[in-house]
Amino acid sequence: MGRTKKPKREKRFLLPLAAGIMVALALIVVVFIPKGVDKPGGTKASGNAVAETDGEGNLVIYADRLSSDQVSFIRISEDSRIELLARLGDDGMVKAALGTCQSCNGSPGAYYTQEGNELRCNNCGLTFPISVLDSPGGGCHPIMPGEEIVRYEGSNLAIDLDGLSAYEVLFSRVADH
Repeated sequence: MGRTKKPKREKRFLLPLAAGIMVALALIVVVFIPKGVDKPGGTKASGNAVAETDGEGNLVIYADRLSSDQVSFIRISEDSRIELLARLGDDGMVKAALGTCQSCNGSPGAYYTQEGNELRCNNCGLTFPISVLDSPGGGCHPIMPGEEIVRYEGSNLAIDLDGLSAYEVLFSRVADH
């Protein structure tokens, strides 16, 4: 007995489905885009810029504007792709690192996002506690700026912008995020 061919169904549902997916994605972007980004000068916390440039060519990250359980993602200027990660350490001092990964660097996904009290590499998926943000580590871990460009001013952290610019190449392939 031969099989009869079923008539092709029209795919009228694809256009509404695609439109629904696009609306859902747009809502996700709107809901999850970080609020209070203050470029240049970094992110905002409680209405104040977390970091600002001083008159001496430094980026100063203020301890009293940071949180110990929330990482601030600081873009040093509109013209730079360099991103810093900063939080308030348990000792009351600013803890900071470059926002790209030692192992994954060179990949567009070599940047971090915070999930709860952990940082997650968006390239390889490795997570680690934010409490070790400024601890030198190997593998998939944020890159530490050289000690020669970083100095403490009380509990605040000042980073020489000229010295920091040498790290721009590490961010050249990191995707906009």
